[in-house]
Amino acid sequence: MIDSWRDAEAAPAPGETARVRRYSPYEVIRVNLFVDSASYTGIARASYETDGRLAYSLLLWPRPDRSLSGWYWYDPARMRRRIYPDAGIRP
Repeated sequence: MIDSWRDAEAAPAPGETARVRRYSPYEVIRVNLFVDSASYTGIARASYETDGRLAYSLLLWPRPDRSLSGWYWYDPARMRRRIYPDAGIRP
């Protein structure tokens, strides 16, 4: 059963005219979210904006091979986001 209050809302794949931002290994955006009432940590691979909404392409952990990885609308009320802009660079 889907808990509509907690679960992230799936977003469509970007259209041909959308400006998609792809993230490098040095830009890590981690999003905690629920999908089908299961808790996941999503790692953003790309994003796009349309109509004032932000969508992330998320690879969902702990089991990306079995999870519902894909595009999700970002919602600060349902998700927790952490941005590590220099995650791949160590001093």
